[in-house]
Amino acid sequence: MAQEVPYLNVKPDRMQKARQLEQEARQKNDPILLAEAWYLFGKTYVFAGDYRTAQAYFLKSLRLQEPRGDSFELSRLYVRLSENEDKMGNAEQALRYASLSRQIAQRIKSDEALIRSYGVLGRIYMTRWQSQSTTQKTAYYREALSYYSKREALSDKINDTLGIAEATTELGTLFTKVKDPRAIPYLEKSLDLFTLKKKEGTCVSTMLHLAEAYSAFGKPALALQTLNKAEQLYTRIKLNEYETRLDLEAAFLHYFQNSGQWEKAFERLKKLNELERIKLLADRNGAISRLSLEFEAEKKESLLNAQRKEIRLNTQNLRLQRGITLAVSALFLIAVVVSAVFFRLYRKNQRISRRNEELVKEQNHRVKNNLQVVSSLLSLQSKRLTDELAKKAIEESRLRVQSMAILHQRLYDGDKLAEASLDEFIQEVVSGVLTAYGFAALQPQFSIDKLSLPADKAVPLGLILTELTTNACKYAFPRNESPAYKISCYRTNNRIQLTVADNGPGLEDNQQKDDEFASSGWAGADVTTLPVSFGMQLIQAQVEQLGGTYSLVSGGSKEFTGVLFSMVFKA
Repeated sequence: MAQEVPYLNVKPDRMQKARQLEQEARQKNDPILLAEAWYLFGKTYVFAGDYRTAQAYFLKSLRLQEPRGDSFELSRLYVRLSENEDKMGNAEQALRYASLSRQIAQRIKSDEALIRSYGVLGRIYMTRWQSQSTTQKTAYYREALSYYSKREALSDKINDTLGIAEATTELGTLFTKVKDPRAIPYLEKSLDLFTLKKKEGTCVSTMLHLAEAYSAFGKPALALQTLNKAEQLYTRIKLNEYETRLDLEAAFLHYFQNSGQWEKAFERLKKLNELERIKLLADRNGAISRLSLEFEAEKKESLLNAQRKEIRLNTQNLRLQRGITLAVSALFLIAVVVSAVFFRLYRKNQRISRRNEELVKEQNHRVKNNLQVVSSLLSLQSKRLTDELAKKAIEESRLRVQSMAILHQRLYDGDKLAEASLDEFIQEVVSGVLTAYGFAALQPQFSIDKLSLPADKAVPLGLILTELTTNACKYAFPRNESPAYKISCYRTNNRIQLTVADNGPGLEDNQQKDDEFASSGWAGADVTTLPVSFGMQLIQAQVEQLGGTYSLVSGGSKEFTGVLFSMVFKA
């Protein structure tokens, strides 16, 4: 199985380059060149994920570099040693090497070396911040943010594009952990810079951080798209780096767990466990290699004892890993069962919701039919009457009932239960009244926002419009050669304003003909303070039910010189 997943294989081209340099150094008897060759060996094993063997080569290089004194190469080597110790969980040793690297960089005044030192210091404090819950947690976060910011500023100062890209990646990753909205712009910028520099291997790692940021900020589609691109790029360039592959599988596992895709999550979990198993084997092999390197200076018996001890420890780790795998598998099965139960409950709730929806529609349909029957009875009754005042009263009552019937027609025909489209509802109510009074040819001016109102607000609004339109048909239109009628309704913030205007003679002329809208002295006045008829009492009652305010005046504009009604209520 391990041979089929060769993530820990050392790349031959890198190994060949290091061997050629080592051979050249021995031929020239050049210790500096030999130190560089061992440094390259260490980097090669780092990319393969064999940190123990890599550390052994870095230490061999250090023994040759330290006697030379401060140099860029020595500062760079301390950075590599620090990174390896941090990955192996030796936090204190990692911090010591990082501090030595920074001190050397400051002494030789090398911005490039200082940029590397700031980067590894930021990563160490970020690791501490993530792994500890002590009172120092906030301080560790600030230290990480400070070193990453210094690295970014210094890279920008010397116009180091790759340094800027690496710094923005680190800052974006840190911001993701604390849900800082700057995370996504930083990571997208770093990905663009790495792409520009054709650093395809680094692009894969950056995409993983970006996918994590997308998930953290509620963009799962972008997260999955970015993960797929990262995996495709990893395969296309044949990257074969253990750490990157491990991060890739962990990122997919995290995404599928969060999205409830348990089968895919389980497949990624198996791959992740296999990678970790290979890592344990590599650690064992790395320990053996390290012991072999030290064999020249130590006694054979002590090395063999140490080797056996390492093997026993790794065997115990493998057993522990198998136990963890079994536990995770059990948890996964439990999660699948719980998901199935919740899915059944969800389907049941959907059926209940559909049934309730059908019942509400049926209720609205029956109410609408009953209101139509009442409207028809009132119409028949008015035809049997000879008294004009009585017929007018019956007709007005019929129109009020009709407006409620229209509302319930909209309620059960609409997509939203117990809500009516304001635009269609208002036009239908007004058209019904105009037709009843013989003004079907009149084309009102409608200016209505696309709004929906619940039934408890639409009913009062329909009655108010019925009363106002009835009054316009009785007083504003009969002796008017060019009758005009305007209804506007729009929403501002959480309030709705309704305005109704006609071009009739106004309130003063109306009051001489009928007491429908009041006694004398109403022109241009606030009608809420004056005695009113049944029609106005009905309007006032409906406005109060809506919790709104209104005014009724004459001469609202040059075009609409008649009655102007204005009402405002909460949406």
